[in-house]
Amino acid sequence: MRKVKFLTLCVLAAMGLSACGKKDAEVSVPHVEVVEQPKISQTEEEKEAELGLETAPGTVLGQEEVTVMEGEEPKTVLYTRVRGIGDFSLAYDAETFSVEASADSLTFQALEEGVPAFVRVERSDAASTEDAADQVVLESDEECTVEDVTVGEGEYPAVWVSYAEGTADTERTCDVYIFRYNDILYTVQMDCTVGDYEKIGQAEQMILSTLRFDEG
Repeated sequence: MRKVKFLTLCVLAAMGLSACGKKDAEVSVPHVEVVEQPKISQTEEEKEAELGLETAPGTVLGQEEVTVMEGEEPKTVLYTRVRGIGDFSLAYDAETFSVEASADSLTFQALEEGVPAFVRVERSDAASTEDAADQVVLESDEECTVEDVTVGEGEYPAVWVSYAEGTADTERTCDVYIFRYNDILYTVQMDCTVGDYEKIGQAEQMILSTLRFDEG
């Protein structure tokens, strides 16, 4: 009987020690590192921020060398690249043009006094490039040249409408380029006089040749 009691006490003591050990033991919690999941889609605001498109129109993005023709000789000129009114940019010769920008248009104005020349980029509400071209022809009330061309660094398809209001040096000439990109229709209007066309007209065309849309 005494031996049974002794065994019972031993078992109870062992159970007590086991219980205390469990109470005082530190519980090890595994460390779980949360990995950020890649975004499946982006909002327009996130896309614009990533591409830098939140930059206001007319903001200087940098400078670059552009080769232009001076007579029959090539010449390297430093152009200034600025943000456009959408997901594009243009570069221009800051010694020849000034730039004015708003939410709806970007205009490069000739600096030379007495030279009514400019390049203006705007969005169009027309249903198509053809409709926009027809509207330019109608409003010009002149005999127009209308051709399919490409413009800019990416050789974007465009419709070109060109006309002159006369042949005298002081008469106005106008070139309008109409193109669509990312479901937005743009028009680029270039104005100058017949007398200045050979000089300033080439500089205007160089601005359009630097057109670059952001990819991504």
